Amino acid sequence: MLFWVHAAVAYLVYRGISGGPTDRCDDVPIFALFGGALLPDLVDKPLAFVLPSLPSRSVAHSVFTAALVVLIVFYVTKHRDRWGVGAAYALGYGSHLAADLVDYLFVPEETLLFLFWPVVTDYHHVETVGDLLALLSPTPYVLGQTVVTILGLWLWMADGMPGYPSTHRQ
Repeated sequence: MLFWVHAAVAYLVYRGISGGPTDRCDDVPIFALFGGALLPDLVDKPLAFVLPSLPSRSVAHSVFTAALVVLIVFYVTKHRDRWGVGAAYALGYGSHLAADLVDYLFVPEETLLFLFWPVVTDYHHVETVGDLLALLSPTPYVLGQTVVTILGLWLWMADGMPGYPSTHRQ
């Protein structure tokens, strides 16, 4: 799944679970949501280009890493009495992994094995910047991701752009 689509998916899931616009007085859960949704790609994509032996979905896309990171975030946020922030982060991270599983349904060479890195390391992955740019070709799957992105962005804007500095809101 394309990088920015993860933020849209996370917001759509968050909004669907919350059942209404988010609390505009507290933007921290939205920052946590987007942080969790974007972290796996912010870690793994650059790592794969610097260390070509690593797949583009490895360390941060692993369920083992996800479980450890989410437990740490829950521990910290619970002790700071910010349970909602930890839950938003976990939702963002989980939605990222779930959204990447959708690739398996539409991209023939994709697999679910990336979830089990480093136990399983032999699977298809993006190896070059050219491979990454090839993912932008206008296939029905990419067009579907574009619709999801537009829907997520529209809903976020309709909700008053939570997470965006309040001095810029009208």
